[in-house]
Amino acid sequence: MISYPSWNLHVDNVEDWAFFADAFTTEQCDALVEYCKQQDLQKGKVGNKKETSITTRDSKIAFIPPTEFMAPYYERISAIVLSLNEQFFKFDLHGFGENLQFTEYEAPTGKYESHVDRAYRIPIRKLSIIIQLTDPETYEGGDLELLSSIEHPICLPKSRGTLIAFPSFQLHRVTPVTKGTRNSLVGWINGKQFR
Repeated sequence: MISYPSWNLHVDNVEDWAFFADAFTTEQCDALVEYCKQQDLQKGKVGNKKETSITTRDSKIAFIPPTEFMAPYYERISAIVLSLNEQFFKFDLHGFGENLQFTEYEAPTGKYESHVDRAYRIPIRKLSIIIQLTDPETYEGGDLELLSSIEHPICLPKSRGTLIAFPSFQLHRVTPVTKGTRNSLVGWINGKQFR
């Protein structure tokens, strides 16, 4: 008779994504967009590359530090992320290791092809967050999709003011904006190495 060892393994309870509706009001979204557009927007790059590649990513970005204006937004985001993490991910998190990123996708080509938010020689990103700042009635396309299955991507909520969180190792994309402009605030919550 053959005896097989057994292991006391825990079930992985990490969700693919979670969201918090109405994280910010319409007025707060307006204020964020106005403030962020006053910053120095640059062409978004891919990974650590110095050049841009509009075949992969076509957007303008600005990194937004926790200034006096932004501090209440950072605090609100932190509280929401802690709650979502406790309920859905249970990652060991440190906090923001990088400034928030304001992103603007403009028709007809604004997009970001399939990618993950982890890379070599950057802080260890565990959770990615995206706050939808634009009314979805004012643009077309620009869907944030998770690609757990390439054949059946998951289209995430577009409601203005919604905060979406997902593990940074999740493959995702922003489909081309075909009409109008889509703005979002993106962030990464850092922590120790996964183990």
